[in-house]
Amino acid sequence: MKRLAVCTLLLLALGALPQTLVASEHSEAVDRILATASEKSEVMDHLDFLVNRIGPRLTSSDELQHACEWARDRFASFGIDNAHLEEWGTFPVGFNRGPASGWMITPEAKALHFGTNSWTAGTQGRQRGPALMAPEDETKIDEMGPSVHGAWILGRVNRDLREKLIALGVAGFVTPTRNDLIVTSGNYRIDWDDLPTTPIINMVPDDYNAITALLGEGKPVELEFDIRNYFVKGPVHLYNVIADTPATENPEEYVIVGGHIDSWDGATGTTDNGTGCATTLEAARILMASDVKPKRTIRFMLWSGEEQGLLGSRAYVEAHPELMDKISAVLVHDGGTNYLSGINSTEAMLPDLEGVFAPVVSLDPEYPFEVRKVDGLRGGGSDHASFLGKGVPGFFWNQAGSANYTHTHHTQWDTYDSAIPEYQRHSSTVIALGAYGIANLDHLLSREKMIVPRAQGNRFRGRIMGVNLDELTVDEVMEGTLAEKNKMMAGDVIIKVDGKPIKDREALRDAIRAGEPKKTITVRRGNKEIDLIFDWSDQERGRNAGGQGGGR
Repeated sequence: MKRLAVCTLLLLALGALPQTLVASEHSEAVDRILATASEKSEVMDHLDFLVNRIGPRLTSSDELQHACEWARDRFASFGIDNAHLEEWGTFPVGFNRGPASGWMITPEAKALHFGTNSWTAGTQGRQRGPALMAPEDETKIDEMGPSVHGAWILGRVNRDLREKLIALGVAGFVTPTRNDLIVTSGNYRIDWDDLPTTPIINMVPDDYNAITALLGEGKPVELEFDIRNYFVKGPVHLYNVIADTPATENPEEYVIVGGHIDSWDGATGTTDNGTGCATTLEAARILMASDVKPKRTIRFMLWSGEEQGLLGSRAYVEAHPELMDKISAVLVHDGGTNYLSGINSTEAMLPDLEGVFAPVVSLDPEYPFEVRKVDGLRGGGSDHASFLGKGVPGFFWNQAGSANYTHTHHTQWDTYDSAIPEYQRHSSTVIALGAYGIANLDHLLSREKMIVPRAQGNRFRGRIMGVNLDELTVDEVMEGTLAEKNKMMAGDVIIKVDGKPIKDREALRDAIRAGEPKKTITVRRGNKEIDLIFDWSDQERGRNAGGQGGGR
């Protein structure tokens, strides 16, 4: 505690702290927050229940509803007496994923590693059939004759060929993933009267190549899959979780703290975004147990529908326009399990945020923290962007550490063991201190020059190419999007933007956000390189260029 006092006095002497932040009651409150946080943390208990007991939380699934009700009750258990669910909309069809297994039966027994996208068909029991390579055109289908009935088709086919094969009664389709990461995505826009009926399987390359090699040698291969996906007739009602701490002076003004409670369901949704939900819950517990008295209401929110386009947070800002001028800040933790290493600040906000985070800067030398001056706040593929779009200061924490977020993001490895407990504990403390400090300022955070001017091409919305990506390979092109307009196709591999090579999705994001809004995107289609012109002059460009499958 001594180093905190020294830091506070130094900042006061330099004029960097507002007087309210160095009042004795503030220092005592910070001490209580730190003392509570240093006691037995419950952040991993929150995470354990959410991702291990409840599991994945796809928007429209039974597990998501269970998670929302559990989180509401968890907030209430901390002494928050107004924790509740707020409905934001419905989905036409619900989806629940059950167990799945797959085997090569002949010529040798082999367990197969694969996944399926959300809102896609299961097998309705064990489905065994021969493996056949995908036909190149309709003539090849005719040559295959009745052998396609009940067969598993390996390889990518276009929509017309797929529909013809389905009409002939194939068991399903098997396509290779780009690497050993099985990325889950999916399109919820389906109709109960026209549900998907044929499974589409995404298989890791080692297993897929082993099967195609056997077929290439002329050996018959028999596969069996048991995939227990099932649909629920809608409308499925969907909710955000909301819980408010008491306020002493300005209860009508808010600091919002949160993350998204929904996840893709290829694993248990741990780093995206069980970790952010757990730190939000733990920050609420710390503040309530510390019995601090913030001047403003601290509103904890767990949004759903984030993975489908920030749906829960967008609906919230549209439903509550009267609140937008009363929100000082929105702090969103949605970057995985690495520790919170900083926050961006405009020049006008800098004195306030440096004062607020002074205790964090000196908290632990192993976890350095920086209030970083930027030319404007940027949105992107998480829920803070919904608030930024309404002129509200929205922050996406900077993070650092040893965890590999790309390895777990939307993949089969997004499980409880990928979370790092010491990072989770530290981040919970940072969030509690930040929320309390901003809530206790004499004024709302400045909005002066908050958004980068659009002419600079840096105001972001996210998910704007209109594709689902497996790293840089297009898995799906969404209807009514720029990708569809530009005739981008499933199987295309993005290799360049404006002539410059792109090595990964982060580089793609950076290339799209930079410079002018009109871009030449080069894809490799088979053995050809094709230039596609994307023009975002009339749109906001996002931090995640990858569509719904590439967003946070």
